Amino acid sequence: MKKLNFAVGLTLILILLFQIPHCSALDVSCRAIKARDSDPPPLGYGNQNAWMLGYTGEGIVIAIIDTGVDDDHESLKGKFIAGVDFTKPFNPITNPDDGSVNPDDASGHGTMVASIAMGSGGSSGVYKGVAPDAKLIDVKEGTIVVMKRNMDAIQWCIDHKNTDWENNGPSPYDGIDIIVLTCAGGETNSDGQDDWSQLVNKAVDEGIVVICIAGNTGPDNEGFYAPVAADKAITVGSVDDKNTVNRNNDEIAKSSSRGPRKDDGDDDPYDELKPDVVAPGVNIMAAKFNTENEYREASGTSFSCPHVAGVSALMLQANPDLKPTADRNPIQEILRKTAESRGTPDSNLRYGGSDSYYNKSYGWGIMDAYEAVKAALAWEPSPEPNKIPTVTIDSPKNNTKVSNTITISGTALDTDGNVSNVELKTDENSWFNISIVSANSLTWNYSWNTKDVENGMHTIYAKCYDGENWSVVQSVDVNVYNKVAAGAEQKTKINPVYLISGAGIIGAVVIIVVCVLLFRRKKPSLTPGFPVDTGIPPPPLTGVPSVTAQCPNCGNIIEITSVKRPVKVRCSKCGARSILR
Repeated sequence: MKKLNFAVGLTLILILLFQIPHCSALDVSCRAIKARDSDPPPLGYGNQNAWMLGYTGEGIVIAIIDTGVDDDHESLKGKFIAGVDFTKPFNPITNPDDGSVNPDDASGHGTMVASIAMGSGGSSGVYKGVAPDAKLIDVKEGTIVVMKRNMDAIQWCIDHKNTDWENNGPSPYDGIDIIVLTCAGGETNSDGQDDWSQLVNKAVDEGIVVICIAGNTGPDNEGFYAPVAADKAITVGSVDDKNTVNRNNDEIAKSSSRGPRKDDGDDDPYDELKPDVVAPGVNIMAAKFNTENEYREASGTSFSCPHVAGVSALMLQANPDLKPTADRNPIQEILRKTAESRGTPDSNLRYGGSDSYYNKSYGWGIMDAYEAVKAALAWEPSPEPNKIPTVTIDSPKNNTKVSNTITISGTALDTDGNVSNVELKTDENSWFNISIVSANSLTWNYSWNTKDVENGMHTIYAKCYDGENWSVVQSVDVNVYNKVAAGAEQKTKINPVYLISGAGIIGAVVIIVVCVLLFRRKKPSLTPGFPVDTGIPPPPLTGVPSVTAQCPNCGNIIEITSVKRPVKVRCSKCGARSILR
């Protein structure tokens, strides 16, 4: 009996152990976004993670504008580079604004945010942040969000985006690469035109990646607060990873604010599509302030936001050219394109279209660090417009009718070198080179026998190359029509529009004929006053000839005098019932 009780108890303990996650919170979320290694599929993603690609945020500086950061915690020791405290009046001796102040955390919020983005995890390394080799700029804004104070903090980051913090010449940890904003306020339904949001746009134009929370007013919120409504902010919503690395069961957090943002009326229908992406933000375990090595759980988009900041650091380490400019925000573009799409796509574009990936709850989907870093490695900045060669098709003109052999001709131009080759193709065929003499400005031509293709519409494409960049592809449509020799068969391409129209015409004719026949059919009048609702079969109408029908069952001839159609008939011989129409 004792052995049985022991066995039962051991079994219960083992069951409980298997039910308890082997890891939790930040340890799970970093693996779920594919930042660090995990179990092989189906439980995890194995070696498909950003750290295995060799990127951990080294050389990247992240400014946390929050309640301050306790960098005495084991997970944040050695992270501090510079800091400033906006909760006190500036004083050159007691509170200078040159970055030399190391603020204390006022509530623990900023410490958690920083440890998620860049924490080392301390001696155990369990609760490592997404970019454990990134460094910290501690910008204390306070526990109560004050718009002016927060804007001053953003402007301070802009002013110090290239600062040599240690005055020791070029260093990988100079300046500020990323700003994390975990606050919102001002307009409750901003269109991104408010001063706070515009300052965020300015920071991005100056080359700083700005990551903002979506907010926790979902699921029935109307738009977004400032400054997270800024066009160029990367706005982050929250998902519940259910404490599992595999993301199949992930769901949007109920409180995560939904999009889209209020329309600003400009020509860009995409800047209203917020949030951009989502990341784990439920029960995230992170560093607890005023302790040496303790951790605590918290939920909200404040804790999904630093996940995206950490991944942005990995991307910038992989490719420093990804820093945003006034014309482009490549980090935002890549995060959107590589996210794992979730939810039914929403039609939110103002001109009647829809983006095939955007969903008002998930944005472009759950962030994927592995795919984002791979895309970052492959990304190249677009060449300057004046360095891109150009090509034209001068003949034939668009929508020209052509036959027999024609000459396709045009020009190719390059302002900073020579055009090395011109390529043509027709329809969906392969590109081929045409003979040219290399020059920075040249005319080219090619003879094309149109009898090699079927009669009908065809498209001619042209492009050129200068050894570094391809031109924009140009095209013209031509209508090939070659006379067919007697007895020969020539296939002709028919525009599908005409096929549809023809089918529509045939259908219309059929409908008209049927309608005419129905209207022409005359229904005889019943004898006035005949009791049609008695159930007694009506007598034959005067002047109505009888008809005969053969029973399909026994072949008996049945005489029918009723004009009613359809009429039910019963065979007097075999009793079979039929319907005469």
